[in-house]
Amino acid sequence: MQQDKLQRRKQREERQLARLTAMKQKGRHAWYFVILVGVIILVDWLDNFTTNVNSKMANDFLTEFFVNGKGYTMSQANAVYESANLITYVIGLLTPFYKALADKWGRKPLFVISTAGMALGLLLIAVSRTFWGFMAGNVITYFFLSHDVQILYILEESPSDKRARIYSVLKGIGALGAFFVPVMRATAMHNDTTLWRAVYLVPGLCGLAISVAVFFLVRETSVFIDDRTAYLLRPFDERIAEEQAAKQQKKTHPQKAGIINAIKYIFRDKQLRTLVIAKAIFDTAIIAMTKDTLMMGDFRLTTEQITQALFWYPVIYCAAVIVSGFVADKIGRKTTVVVAGATYVCAFILFVLALNLGWSPIVIGIADGLFLGSYWIGRDYMEIISTEMVPTEIRASVVGAIALLMNISMAVGLILVTVGSLIIPMWIVCLCVSVPCVSAAVIMLALKVKETKGVDYESIAAAE
Repeated sequence: MQQDKLQRRKQREERQLARLTAMKQKGRHAWYFVILVGVIILVDWLDNFTTNVNSKMANDFLTEFFVNGKGYTMSQANAVYESANLITYVIGLLTPFYKALADKWGRKPLFVISTAGMALGLLLIAVSRTFWGFMAGNVITYFFLSHDVQILYILEESPSDKRARIYSVLKGIGALGAFFVPVMRATAMHNDTTLWRAVYLVPGLCGLAISVAVFFLVRETSVFIDDRTAYLLRPFDERIAEEQAAKQQKKTHPQKAGIINAIKYIFRDKQLRTLVIAKAIFDTAIIAMTKDTLMMGDFRLTTEQITQALFWYPVIYCAAVIVSGFVADKIGRKTTVVVAGATYVCAFILFVLALNLGWSPIVIGIADGLFLGSYWIGRDYMEIISTEMVPTEIRASVVGAIALLMNISMAVGLILVTVGSLIIPMWIVCLCVSVPCVSAAVIMLALKVKETKGVDYESIAAAE
């Protein structure tokens, strides 16, 4: 039976090698990179909309499910929602194992599946009539949302000396996807809190069309093709012998893809381990950071005023992300994270002051856009640093392993915010959780993590 299993594996790998060889021989047409950029932007629009929509619609769906006629306060409703939301984090623990398949199957299959998965989750929320139907859609979107395969495409297809600039421009344009949240609130929802499901419907349908575009227009990344081809060209018996020897010695080959091996790799590498710890502290603030509309609701902003404030976030984020890429290629990724972290702290404090002092929705929206944009920039560049520390053959696995560890830190942040908001006002809880976490993470990264600017992905693989 073992022999049959090995024979089937050999046949699968021979078929994969034939496909990869055919892909490489086919080459790329002159307009391919332009088409790839266009598709990545569309997926990023969907990704950014999906990332932001639940936090921006929280007042509306919580009001329907728990507040109106149900006897809950908004803080109690949020506590129930976040308690149920722990399901997404538990299921999210499986996401890294799914993402690690990109190191074996390739980037494209997961790109297609994950894009379609986000769209289906949005559509399920749009047709749900119960809280648990809503949560089912929420779990699906969360599972596929964190795939970030489009980021691997950007990073692996870009020249090393322009990687951050190309990444930042595409991410900046993609950030405008969050713009569709207030647009849908104003047009499809008409600022009527009972029509909140309409906000999810059209983006869900568009997402399905985008997944079809990914399937037909996007090819496998050249970095993956070259690396996987080189692996498959090695004699099959030699590779099997290496794996068996590793099992007998209870040692895992450091270059073998897979989530468990990736976690081991992270904790063996001092720099990567330090970065992951800093990112875990940083990600503890993510739940507090996304409670902006609930904080606005606590200060009695109307649905229309909240929509007005939300228009500023995607505009500010888009501009900040584009600028950050040019800065990151000039002064480094690490400095970019430090600047973003410092901006976050200042902007969040400004946001809280604006709410407490009753300033206009425009000022509140600008502060909201600054702290949200700064947070995501800092988080994104921590991820870029991590990809620039590991070889190609385990890159997707390491990204998945980091996501697994981040689920744990996000769950801690969720518990802190949920329990705290039942005792003291939401804005105080969010301030006390997010500002210290972001500050500590940035200081740790600045002092302990090396700069990775200019690293060539192929050289990482060769060096390893």
